[in-house]
Amino acid sequence: MTIRQYEPGDRPAVRRIACDTADAGGPVERFFHDREIVADILTRYYTDFEPGSLWVADCDGQVVGYLTGCLDTLKQEQVTKRRIAPKVVTAAVTRGTLLHANAWRLLAAFAGTVALGGLPLPIDVTRYPAHFHINLGKGFRGRGLGSKLVDAFMQQVAQARLRGVHVVTRGDNVTGRRFFEKAGFRLLFEKPLLLPAGAWFRKTATAAYGWNDER
Repeated sequence: MTIRQYEPGDRPAVRRIACDTADAGGPVERFFHDREIVADILTRYYTDFEPGSLWVADCDGQVVGYLTGCLDTLKQEQVTKRRIAPKVVTAAVTRGTLLHANAWRLLAAFAGTVALGGLPLPIDVTRYPAHFHINLGKGFRGRGLGSKLVDAFMQQVAQARLRGVHVVTRGDNVTGRRFFEKAGFRLLFEKPLLLPAGAWFRKTATAAYGWNDER
């Protein structure tokens, strides 16, 4: 097992793992059918605009996990809004993604989350300017790879002399929450989150955690 920085050839594996684990460790098909759209939303900024902050877990030449890191959340939000989101919307229209019922159900869940006050997330990016997402493929969890990926990124944060880091996870992701707490992150807040679930919706939460060197 090797923890190393991302290389361009790792892009397909990172996108695949993102979709395989998008639903709290389960495949994205549980709630959405278009993998390309989801992969663009979850990984494109990190692979295309900040690859130097992306780390992968390599097992005999196979990428089995990754950490998509960002040292400047405000920059990431601007790039996503101006350069990624328009292309995602265009792709969704041309590919006929919006013709599927599950796309409208996901949009309805998003609108419901906003109505409940679950979005936008009130993260203080002056105190927690950096962030990351971490995912490991099935069969490679519980081996310490997640901690090693976080350690690699936190070294970058220290070198950049940033004040803090935040992460966001699902409220029902018990394993993920324990992982962040063990890594020294503290709960900042929880906000309501609606998700499609069969013919209905289910309510869970978005949990935000932060690490700050002023603690």
